[in-house]
Amino acid sequence: MQDGLGDWYPLMKLSESEKREYEEADRRFREQHADCRGGRWSISGSRVTHCCFCCPPPPMGPKQVEKLARLFASWPSQEERKKDLDSWDLTLRCDHVVPYIQHRENARVSTRVVDCPECGERRGVVSSERVGPTYHDDGTIRERAAADRERLARELAAAKAKLTRQQKNTAATQQRIAELQEELGSEPS
Repeated sequence: MQDGLGDWYPLMKLSESEKREYEEADRRFREQHADCRGGRWSISGSRVTHCCFCCPPPPMGPKQVEKLARLFASWPSQEERKKDLDSWDLTLRCDHVVPYIQHRENARVSTRVVDCPECGERRGVVSSERVGPTYHDDGTIRERAAADRERLARELAAAKAKLTRQQKNTAATQQRIAELQEELGSEPS
């Protein structure tokens, strides 16, 4: 594991005899690990090289295990992480609205297509709207009834506005048809 010879210097800084020694060590490594085709690893202060494919790294010492245990213990629990999730309503190309959950740090939805449960097809996302936190502080899923009513009210208002625009377009088209018919009727045959 450790030969005590120190690290290899960069190849440009090796003397001719050190280059031959390095090349011989590299040749021996390639003979021993001809089928591995993996990377290499070594320990600082040693010239012994190990293969990443067949030579496992040395086991962790007690200090490393303790440090990792402290690191993992400081991570928030799954229940704590749930409190950072927001619900979104995604309007799809098929005009269906589906719920979507993602982390609160995202300012916009991070997906462009989702599966529509109503159509059974994968559909593109036309628009997205943040509904709010997915979970209460006690970890339960928030009540969606109020949010659903608000969403439905917004959808109703949007549909009414769309209908009004379409009615105006229809009236304008009917007016143009009447004008064209009048012009056709007044021309001599």
